[in-house]
Amino acid sequence: MRYALCCLLLGAMNCQAEVFKCRSVDGSVVYGQQPCPAGSQTVEMDRHPFSVIEQNDGGQTAKRYREQLRQWSDLRDKSRQADAKAELRERSAQRRKWLAEREHCRRLDAKRAALDAKLRRGQPLQEAERVKLRLAKVEDQMQDRACHLYKED
Repeated sequence: MRYALCCLLLGAMNCQAEVFKCRSVDGSVVYGQQPCPAGSQTVEMDRHPFSVIEQNDGGQTAKRYREQLRQWSDLRDKSRQADAKAELRERSAQRRKWLAEREHCRRLDAKRAALDAKLRRGQPLQEAERVKLRLAKVEDQMQDRACHLYKED
């Protein structure tokens, strides 16, 4: 087990890639994993990360890129804010619709209770039949509107 672990660690150390920067005789710069060939000059590389674009144009491209990135970020933030406002309006509209439907169901329930009480009072037969028909109509309306969803516990 220890032998395998040591081999693994030694293998990982050998896997590190080294980059060489060489200037050839004609003046071009070449990067590679091998040391510079004979006839070319080794160029010392900076230890910090660099950008070829920033070196060639004095950083103007990087500045433009940063400005575009900032503008994109601002647009994204504005878009998110607009989406949040639209979602809030949608929720508000849904809430108003739900409240209106609940109120309508409450009125139907009050009408049903009044008709039921009227039916229990003992009406003449013809009047009782008329109240039963109205009561059935109100109960159908309540069923159609799914008023059982708006009941309060």
